Amino acid sequence: MVFPESVCALHVTDAEEVLLVRQERAAHHRSTLELPGGKVNQGEHLVEAALRELSEESGCVAQDGEELLTLDMDFSVSVHRTHLVRVHKLELSQRGAEFGLVWVPLEEARNLVLGGEITHAPTVAAILLLSGRGQGTP
Repeated sequence: MVFPESVCALHVTDAEEVLLVRQERAAHHRSTLELPGGKVNQGEHLVEAALRELSEESGCVAQDGEELLTLDMDFSVSVHRTHLVRVHKLELSQRGAEFGLVWVPLEEARNLVLGGEITHAPTVAAILLLSGRGQGTP
């Protein structure tokens, strides 16, 4: 199986809070906390895709971004790559509650990962990357 490439937008405030969105995942019968993200469209640059997905899933707008890393989600039976993009100059949406925006302090996010409450693989990777560097600046 080959999945479309996907992208996740990572934004961390100066106070080291990570922007996550609450998603209702019917297939898993629960809600999750995840980085905003989704499919990369044909011919779309990864940063452009991250900025678009950020807007679609959070209502927020960022001005620019930088590619951080690529995750191979599975090597055994499928090809599925997700790219992490750090976005900058975020403008908050007045409709944040409508989108399920959650600002989580980095240390708390790390604890949610280690406690098994955040399991979305790209979100886990981003939080551990930030935590491993001891700050919100990858």
